[in-house]
Amino acid sequence: MCLLRQLLPILLFFFISCPAGYSQLTLTAPVPNSPELKTGRLSNGLTYYIRKNEKPQHKVELRLVVNAGSILEKPDQLGLAHFMEHMSFNGSTHFPKNQLVDFLQKSGVKFGADLNAYTGFDETVYILPLPTDDSSLFNKGLTVLEDWAFNNLFDSTEIEKERGVVLEESRLGKGAQERMRNQYFPRLLNQSLYASRLPIGSEQVLKTFRPATLRAFYKNWYRPNLMAVMVVGDIDPANALRLITSHFSKYSNPPGAPARLAITAINTRNKADAMVVTDEENTNTILEIINYIKPAAPKKTWGDYRNEMIRNLLGSLINQRLEELTQQANPPFLFANTGFGGFLRGYDAFTALAVIGKGAVRPAVDALVETTSQARQYGFSQPALDRVKASLMNETETAYQERNKTESADIITSYVSAFLEHDPLPGITNRYLFTKQVLPGITLKEVNTLAASIPSTRQAFSLLLAPAAMKSQLPDSTQLMADLVAAAAVPVKPYAEKSIAASLMDKTPPGAPITAQNHNDKLGKTDLAFANGVTVTLKPTTFKNDDIEMDAWRVGGYHNFPVRHKMDAENAAVLVQQMGVSDFSPTDLQKFLSGKTVSAMPYVNADENGIQGSSSVKDVETMLQLVHLYLTQPRKDSTLFASWLSKQKSSLEFIMKNPRASFQDTLYKIIYSNNPWMDPIPKIADLDRINLDSSMAIYRHIFNNAWGLHFTFVGNIDSSKMIPLLQQYLGSLPGTQQDNSTTDVGARMVTGHTDIALKKGKATQALITLRFEGNTDFTRSNRLHLAALLEVLNIEIIEKLREEMSGMYGGGMGGSIENRPYPHYVVQATIPCGPENVDTLTAALLTLIRNARDKGVSQANLDKVKETWRKQYRVNLQNNGYWLETLSNTFINNSNPMDILDYEQVIDAITVGELQQAAQTYLTPDNMVKAVLYPESARVQEHVTVGNKAKGF
Repeated sequence: MCLLRQLLPILLFFFISCPAGYSQLTLTAPVPNSPELKTGRLSNGLTYYIRKNEKPQHKVELRLVVNAGSILEKPDQLGLAHFMEHMSFNGSTHFPKNQLVDFLQKSGVKFGADLNAYTGFDETVYILPLPTDDSSLFNKGLTVLEDWAFNNLFDSTEIEKERGVVLEESRLGKGAQERMRNQYFPRLLNQSLYASRLPIGSEQVLKTFRPATLRAFYKNWYRPNLMAVMVVGDIDPANALRLITSHFSKYSNPPGAPARLAITAINTRNKADAMVVTDEENTNTILEIINYIKPAAPKKTWGDYRNEMIRNLLGSLINQRLEELTQQANPPFLFANTGFGGFLRGYDAFTALAVIGKGAVRPAVDALVETTSQARQYGFSQPALDRVKASLMNETETAYQERNKTESADIITSYVSAFLEHDPLPGITNRYLFTKQVLPGITLKEVNTLAASIPSTRQAFSLLLAPAAMKSQLPDSTQLMADLVAAAAVPVKPYAEKSIAASLMDKTPPGAPITAQNHNDKLGKTDLAFANGVTVTLKPTTFKNDDIEMDAWRVGGYHNFPVRHKMDAENAAVLVQQMGVSDFSPTDLQKFLSGKTVSAMPYVNADENGIQGSSSVKDVETMLQLVHLYLTQPRKDSTLFASWLSKQKSSLEFIMKNPRASFQDTLYKIIYSNNPWMDPIPKIADLDRINLDSSMAIYRHIFNNAWGLHFTFVGNIDSSKMIPLLQQYLGSLPGTQQDNSTTDVGARMVTGHTDIALKKGKATQALITLRFEGNTDFTRSNRLHLAALLEVLNIEIIEKLREEMSGMYGGGMGGSIENRPYPHYVVQATIPCGPENVDTLTAALLTLIRNARDKGVSQANLDKVKETWRKQYRVNLQNNGYWLETLSNTFINNSNPMDILDYEQVIDAITVGELQQAAQTYLTPDNMVKAVLYPESARVQEHVTVGNKAKGF
């Protein structure tokens, strides 16, 4: 139900709308809100935001934003801001008990995926998307928001039930990260109140709080003058305002309510501090250097936005240099990032972060400090600035091109941020024109002046998190501070700028004739074929103004190669992505593509291979050039290979310290009888077997012959311009007739009833896993019946295991029917819980499955699934990605593309009897693995019993 915010959120700087006109703006002028946004306050202080937006059609996004989070809790309320969010779904005046979730599911709103909420330090946000094809549903949606805001029933039975659910959510957060955070938070946050106000709260308080304490939090902080109601979607704004007024104006603020401070104090750090924290189950080494600057200045004028623009440009410049350092043969870190940004509400920070490999910490410290010192002392070059300015302008132009095709969910996110941070919302047209006006005038001197102000580490908090196994190789806190001081004292040299080629290709390939062309009026698609065996589907759409998406694939994959070359084959395409194309390294390619919206990425998976990408309309030729180069001129670079290999080894060195990773690795080995192709997590020894020449040879073997590749393009396509480009770049690919097939490597799950219990990890967490797998027919009806069955069972799992038994927070069933390497189904249930609840929850889950097999499922729950699918289908039909995936899949699976048109009729015809038959086919006790991960402290015996005969659950 809730998504707890990260500590360091990225500042949202995206403004949407389209004012009627624009004139040259002065930097001192205040930034106005967009005319398309209707905003104001009711007499009781409640703020509203309303905007009509028809993307997607027949849908509206609603938000209730409460400017109150865990920072406002008293010591006896720790966790109750978050608990209050949970209780909003468990009984209100118009929706007693669990009637709210039931009502919304019947309306096509999916719990968790659509209906949701989150609690942060400073806010609580409720999320409700609704279809608008039923005019009464919008009014009912505002009733839901009204009840969330003011009409919670605080049913004592529901409170007691929800304790278990919230405690299970708390359990999910336990482990290495929590243990380390408890150590460093007080010092990181400089003893501020935030350190003791994590939204998940105190386990003791959650177990023992009195309902009256929860009601007191609700009464004090859920009040009109701390709230905003937001409506964005396919609605009439005047009607929306009338209904908001009707629902919310009758409520008043409680007398004597406590004041809500704009921000919570974080004391200024007067001297540097450092801390090294390790944990046995931590898998990565991370260095953070956090400089508190000052309380964040409000962005009110266009001058404020120009200053923000300069900061963003500087961040891009530094991070490009850090990225280059990761491509050394022995990189100092796996990843690094630095820049100005938001820390907590109202505060600004300059933060540097590096994920360090298995090497020593000191080289990472030196490289990170050297890069920022280099920027501070010498600044950047004009060509480098020109590239990042081109990228920023391109991003802004792309947003402007899509200003009337931006989805409501994206728009409303910026409104949430604006309400909480008190930022204006000028709209993308104003922002685009302003950027166009001021960006060319931002000088290199201004950027370098800001770079010169990058803070040193004199008042920084430096934090090193690492696996306990590395402790003997790590500095202590005192030494870490000394290393930082020493690194800052090392003289640095100016950065050496490298020139970049002016074009991707020296000469363009000759065009090839089309050998076949067909048009399908009903689907609006055109199919083409070339003599080299390449085929193409074009689907022009108007869903986006500046978006073209591409996917190309064929049957094949790394299973076609001998197992001794498993690692070479699995990583063939990954390595090419790491090394670049033609004469362009990845760094050179990134620089060349500055100012362009384009991507292309080859892939080789188990049973298919291909290339996928996307571009703006103007950059489609560049995308096709990249496709041609990736398939014909992959670049070999032994230094970049060594860099990649070093980073992979570093990231995997301690992965088995993670209990879940170790469990998954052991589980797969058992259930697939040590089949070498089914090893989910590679080991260091596996990486040592990768041979660059062998991997490149495999890549060329796969892609040097394009025969059978089917390209699907969906988006704003002008076929008259697109087809000649396809002839030139795709028709000219080398291709001779060949049989494209995959190899069945014999990976089959053990048969019979397998029971596994493993112990790993210090936290009191358990994980129940049920897995079903077997042969079936790859048909449309089978796939739909299995999907519907699992959706219904997930509704029942939430109702039984979560709401009734209070035994879990999240979990459920998932699965699919696959066509390759052989037609088969895979279904898996995953239930995280307390070790003491494993037996009762497993029994309850098996009872639900048995009932589905023996008695069938509920018609009411099937109807909920159908309604959700119908609503989602109507939204999907307005989405380029949906058409791309569907048309691409129909080709490779040799299915009927016309199926996309009769989807609603087909799902309407699904019966409970068919789902019962599906349960009997796919959820069989004689073909099931039950595996449980227990903590090390659990009083259970580890055991593995494979292939027992089982007659029932």
